[in-house]
Amino acid sequence: MQVIKAVIVDDEEFAIIDIKDHLCAYPNIEVIGTFSNGKEGLDGINRLKPDLIFVDIEMPELNGFEMLGRLSYSPVVVFCTGFSKYAIEGYEYDPSDFLLKPIKVQRFDIAMQKVFKDIDHRLLEQRLFRQKQQVGYLLLEFRDLHGDSRKVYVWPDDIVYVQPQENNANYIEYHLSDATCYIVKKPLKKALLDLEPKGFVQVHRSFLVNKSKIKELFKNETLVLRGANPVQIPISKGYRKIVKNLMVSIHAE
Repeated sequence: MQVIKAVIVDDEEFAIIDIKDHLCAYPNIEVIGTFSNGKEGLDGINRLKPDLIFVDIEMPELNGFEMLGRLSYSPVVVFCTGFSKYAIEGYEYDPSDFLLKPIKVQRFDIAMQKVFKDIDHRLLEQRLFRQKQQVGYLLLEFRDLHGDSRKVYVWPDDIVYVQPQENNANYIEYHLSDATCYIVKKPLKKALLDLEPKGFVQVHRSFLVNKSKIKELFKNETLVLRGANPVQIPISKGYRKIVKNLMVSIHAE
C-alpha cells in the first residue's frame, strides 16, 4: 500500500487535532507536518512536498487561497473551513473536495475516496510521462492561458517548426502539424540542442525546422514545409549552404 504524505494548515489547533483524528482511519496516510498560518504553510509545503494538503481558508499572514496561489507545485487539496461562502471561489483551485466544519465522519470518508482517486490518477499520469520520455518524446513545460503550470509530452515528428515569440525572445513557439502551438520559456539555442538529434536543423537565426516536413526549396531563400496549410520559412544567408546540402541529401534518399 502506497504511503500518502499529508500536511494540515489551519490556525485553529483543535481543527488540526480533529483532522488528525479522522485520518487515523486511514493507515496509508502519514501526516508529515502541521502549520498554523498561511505563510508557515507555504514554506512548509514547498519544503516537504506532500502528496495531500488539508487547508483552512481564513488564516493569518496568508489565507488559504493566497497560499495555494504561491505554491511551487500542485499537491492534491482538500479545503476545510467553517464558511460555505468560499465554496465557489475554492473550486477555482481544483480541490478534491470542500469540507465544512465541524467535519462529520461520513462526509470525511467521501472526501478521502475522492482524494485516493485523484492521487491514483496523478500517479498514472506520472508513469505515462516517464514511459513517453523513455521512448523519445519531448517534454514541454509551459503556463496555460490561466497561468497554471502544465507539462506535455510531444512526439518530435509532430513538430513542424520552432521560432521565438514575436515580441519576447525569451519564449519560443513549437508549431505542431495539427496547428497546435505551445509557447515555452526557453532560448532557441537550448531548443536546438534538444531537437537537433531528433532531425531538426536551424535555417535562420529565428527558425528551426523538422527535416521530414520539408517539401521544397523555393528560389534558394525559402523553405516550404508540408502540412494542410503549407508554411514558408525564410532562410538566412549564413544558412543557405547548409540548406542546399540538406536538400541534396533529402533528394538522394
